[in-house]
Formats: sequence, C-alpha cells, structure tokens
Amino acid sequence: MSPWERVLLCVQLLLHSHWSVRELPCDALHVQQAFRSPNRTNNFVVDGGSGRLYLAAVNAIYQLDASLRVESEQPTGPVLDNVLCHAPQLPQAPCEHPKSLTDNFNKLLQLDPQQRVLVACGSVYQGFCELRRMENISQIAVEFPPPGAKTVFPSMLNIAANDPNASTVGLVFRSHGGHAKLLVGATYTGVGTQFFPKNHSKEDLRFENTPEIAIRSLNIKELPKLFTYDINPSEDNVFKIKQEVKQKNKLSFVHAFVQKSYSYIAINNDANLGHKESQPNSILARICLDAESPRRASAESRKLTESYIQMFLQCGSNGNIYNRLVSVYPAEISVSPGARARDPPHAQPYLFGVFSKAGRHTALCAFRFADIEEAIRQGRRNCSSSSSSEDVQVLDSVIQGSGAVCVQKGNIVVSAGTGALGGRGGEGSVRCLNL
Repeated sequence: MSPWERVLLCVQLLLHSHWSVRELPCDALHVQQAFRSPNRTNNFVVDGGSGRLYLAAVNAIYQLDASLRVESEQPTGPVLDNVLCHAPQLPQAPCEHPKSLTDNFNKLLQLDPQQRVLVACGSVYQGFCELRRMENISQIAVEFPPPGAKTVFPSMLNIAANDPNASTVGLVFRSHGGHAKLLVGATYTGVGTQFFPKNHSKEDLRFENTPEIAIRSLNIKELPKLFTYDINPSEDNVFKIKQEVKQKNKLSFVHAFVQKSYSYIAINNDANLGHKESQPNSILARICLDAESPRRASAESRKLTESYIQMFLQCGSNGNIYNRLVSVYPAEISVSPGARARDPPHAQPYLFGVFSKAGRHTALCAFRFADIEEAIRQGRRNCSSSSSSEDVQVLDSVIQGSGAVCVQKGNIVVSAGTGALGGRGGEGSVRCLNL
C-alpha cells in the first residue's frame, strides 16, 4: 500500500467509524524528501504531468522536481513600491508619493497546463500578476503589458489583494470554445478598511479597479484582452460591492474550487465578527463557469451576475455553533448504503470544512454536495415564486452592475451530514441573483 493510499484509508476509517485517531491502524508518515525555504512560504501548486512543484514564498518563487530538488528560482522582491501608487507597468502613471523597499507576498499561484504558463500574483504593484513558463519559471511566458501598448487600464493590473494580510483566491478554467479564464476573489483594501494607509489620503486606487470577484481573460494569444473582464459591459462580469455598504460586507476569501461545471468560493464576512456566535459568518458562493455550450445561440460568455448565488454555512447544532470557516476541501468518498442494503458502496462528493469559534475551538463538518445543490435549487424556486415584499429584496443596493434580483431570507437546512470531529451540517439562507 502506497503512503497516499494509507492516508486515504485512515481518513475514511476516521470519517466512517467510531475509532479514535490512536486506535487507527495507521503509522505516521515518514519524510522522504525535504526543501527548506529561507523565507515564509505562501502558496504551492503541483503539475501532475511532470511531478514538478511550484512553491511561492515571500520575495521568491521556486520550481522543484518530484524529489524536491531546485530546478529554477526566481526572485520577486523586495521592490520599490507604495500602496498609493499605480503599478509601474501602467504607462504614463507618475507617482508623487515616496516609495520604499517592500516585501512581495505571493497572493495567487495557479497553473494553466494547456498554455504551459504559471500565473503568479503578488502583493506589490497593486496586486500585479506575471505569466511565467512552466518549464523554467525564470523566464517570462509573455510580456505584459505588451511593449508599446497604449490601451492599458489599472483594472488590468490590479488583480490580487495588495496587502500581506488581505486574502486572495483564484482558479483557471475554460469557458465554452476553450477560452482560458481566470476567476479571482480578492479582499477590498481601499478607503475605510484596516489595510488602507491612515494618512487621510483620498487616492483609493482599489475601489474602481479591483472588484471583490471577477472573471478575467487569460488567453495569451490575445494580449490586448489579457486580464480584462472580456465582456461588454465589463461590470456584468464582476461582483463589486458598492462603497456605501462595504462596511457591512467585509469579505475574506478562504478557497475557490471547481465542482462539476460550477466554481464554488468559500468566504467569511468579517463585518459580522463579534456578533452572536449563533449567526453564521461563512458563505459558500456558486458561479456557473460556462464551460459547456451556452444556452443561447451567442458567442458571448454568460455573465457572472447571471449565475452568482450564495448560501450561509455553519457547523454544529443545539447551540454549539462554529460559525467561522478556516479551510474547505472537496473530495469524493466511498459511502456504504447501510448494513441492510444490498447495493455496493459508491462514491459521493462531499465538502469538508474546518470551522472555528471564540476561544480558538475548532470542528470539522462534512456537507454532501447533493444537499448543497438541493438547497440552492430550493432557494432559486423561493426567489422566483415568492411575491411577498417581506421575503424578497432587490440586491442592487449591495452590488454594482446589472443582474441582481432578490434575497430569500428564510433559513434552509444545508446538510444533515455528521462532522467527523464534532458538529453537524449547519443551516443557512440563500441569496439569488438574476434567476
């Protein structure tokens, strides 16, 4: 049995039995190879084809082989920067504020194997992203902005969060026609947040140029469109919270992942910190990736605001609620139909989430995706059929752009799955957009 098979066996035994960790027939894993970074590490991704591992640390990115030997290394900082200045890649954008050497924290690291590029976004230069060659990360795959480019907007450069402590998540996917796209969720760091310099400056470069969620073009053969929202009007492919309600929607992104033809984004709303522990702070948002043939005969991609829907998540029951999400991971596990059933075990998709509450206590809950999808379907039906103004609100007071339709306030059961380390699937409410 391989080490990975042993790990999976131990996890399944833990999830589907009453054994304690000490009683499991699982030996501790032994370290086979090791790589030590001189600086704090931020992210890593693995290329399944070659076995290479790409590791992002503060001020450096490393390319390691399957034995964790260094193949290539690329310094990324420190650089001269100021959060009140535009990225220096923006043509004709002088800055009057003094710049100082600033560490570059990697905020996003994603592979696009089809185009053979590594997407690396840092905290400096307003969250600027680079595309590097997967075979050798010391080489730029494409120079962006292109030399001599005249039409470059800040929104094409301001992609990730520009603060070490602000969150960024993302993923690469293909829309219909095979067009490469980059979905990014980034915490707002502009005026009114703890991340913005306390010098009473009104130069907020983040609000207009960095929405909380955006889908961007990643086709390196169309450089003029690279990192643009690639849709007209562009605001329909972004999720941007209006300035006047940002204090009530302080989004901290946890993880983005793909399940079937959807992207799910796990989020915490930090505006609710300090409120009643029974109130959920965590959100699971779903967006259609438009990876299959579009429903209408049009070459235009489906708008983000057409498919966005979100629901609250919490872990626990009977007043013992863990309401802040720490991490999530989707996985398929083999589920037995029961002792009396004759059907063999079959794989079911689950979402595992680690939640916390005051005092740093944590719990693990398992949510069946079948229950999540049913809760979303029911929420959509409620939004579409409800005629009561008390139950349905227009969301145009929350986000900019078109497509917002209603909010269903009623609570629904998200999951009845029992958490492996305590708690059950929680309850939540569903928000629906453009049904």
